[in-house]
Amino acid sequence: MRISKVFRIVAKSFYMLLPKVIREQYKESELYFIDLARKVKNRYLGTSGGGLHVLQFVKSIDKLDIQYETLASIKTRKSRLGSVVLFDKTGNYTKLDEIEENVLDIDLYFFKEITVLGNTDALINGHELYHQELLAMKEHHDLKRSDIFSYFDRKDKSIVSISMSKSQDLTNIDILYISLLKEHSQNYYHWTTEIIPRALFSIKELSKKENSQIFENKSIVFLIDENIPKQCLEILKVIVPFKYNLTTIKKGKLYTCNNLVYCSPFWQSLDNTSGNLEQEEFFVDTYGLKLFHEEIFNCLALPKEEPFRKIYLRRKSTQMRSIVNTKQVEDFFINHGFEIVETEKLIFTEQVKLFYESKVVVGASGATFTNILFMQPNTKAIIFYPSHPSINHGIFQPLADVSGVKLIHYKTIPSDEKSIHSNFMVDLSKIQIILKGC
Repeated sequence: MRISKVFRIVAKSFYMLLPKVIREQYKESELYFIDLARKVKNRYLGTSGGGLHVLQFVKSIDKLDIQYETLASIKTRKSRLGSVVLFDKTGNYTKLDEIEENVLDIDLYFFKEITVLGNTDALINGHELYHQELLAMKEHHDLKRSDIFSYFDRKDKSIVSISMSKSQDLTNIDILYISLLKEHSQNYYHWTTEIIPRALFSIKELSKKENSQIFENKSIVFLIDENIPKQCLEILKVIVPFKYNLTTIKKGKLYTCNNLVYCSPFWQSLDNTSGNLEQEEFFVDTYGLKLFHEEIFNCLALPKEEPFRKIYLRRKSTQMRSIVNTKQVEDFFINHGFEIVETEKLIFTEQVKLFYESKVVVGASGATFTNILFMQPNTKAIIFYPSHPSINHGIFQPLADVSGVKLIHYKTIPSDEKSIHSNFMVDLSKIQIILKGC
């Protein structure tokens, strides 16, 4: 067990041993004792440039007690999830009802000085922290970046502690920083659906005349997390219309920035991998998807041609949600005229071209299906899904809604029911029903 965790447990235990009247009298008692444990650890064991830091969680950016300017806002938004089509091993289709949900307001902020935390969406000022998804979490949700947010009281949402390395300043006044930091940012799906729309919205609003003074005479630097895949960075090259640089922010490290542009999340993805999923926990925003979809087709000169390719997307056997009978499945699709493709070997523009040319795409659920956003209307995509109560069929449906793709969720046979990420077997006996006409 890590030493910092031991001190945190001891501090919390000592706090809970105090009489209730004392605990309730001082709102920040627990904060005090956790902070005391941190100081003891730092004094006697050292910090190695970092350690456990205890912060007061606040429920809005206003509560950070810091000056900022709101550059743009879109309020009272709704988004719609089209009818999800399920197909099971008996050969039966099930069509779910369309769903409409409220989605988050969008706000674009400019901070003269603010602190960010690597591989998170957090904003920090002094000992106070704001994080929209932590605010929305309930007790059954998996903790965002639990290796960084080492403690968070989900009940009263008042105290959060972070395990972080030594802080650093980004204080060049001749640079305008644009934050692209986020949990799961290394994942192609999350980068494409969450981060890129926020980047596009930031670029769009900053280019307006009323915001030109923020841009003027400044170099542009995007703040990105460590280990962002090259395909993700290639997207920036396609969509950003001006010269820019990148600064890599280390995971769990604090950076205090002058002149930071921060776009709030368009939608929230609350991790629920063990219970029955409630749709609002992960409801993808189609506004952001449309921004990205339109920009890609504006930037890339794709020829007007009928889709003709039939693609089977190979998934590595070492990945989560692997197909147990993968050889049988691949042989089946090869015999039916499908190409076997590994998209991780393709650059971003090659992936766009591949999906644009495809009339049908088949494979196991994974981030590569993000590319159905680039398929042509009335084409078909078939996703093999493990059967589990927490499976969210709304992950890729919004992308299909935007591109006009006919998306079918093919229910499979799980090797176990412990997790949504369990391996599974594909029953091919009824697959011909779906492939008819392809």
